[in-house]
Amino acid sequence: MSKTMSLLCTSAFVVKGEIITPKQVVHGVPKADAMNLIRRGKATEVVDGSEEGAEAPALTELTVPELRDIAEEHGIEGAANMKKAELIEAIEAVEAEGE
Repeated sequence: MSKTMSLLCTSAFVVKGEIITPKQVVHGVPKADAMNLIRRGKATEVVDGSEEGAEAPALTELTVPELRDIAEEHGIEGAANMKKAELIEAIEAVEAEGE
């Protein structure tokens, strides 16, 4: 499974210090960041050069192992010992800091 994604920008955002504007496609976005942007409605996934329009599932719909993977990608310490609610809270806090 790829650790990066390609996105079609629907609302301006910053990736790797670069401002991405609507209708711009950006490749190589770390999966955790990409899912955050999709969840916030700022981008849609691009697959094979076409817009897929995929929505990221809500954090509450993910399994604990999936949440731990996202937490690991965000560099959240102690994620391996956290319960689902704690993981969601930690991920949301990190994602809110990135806005």
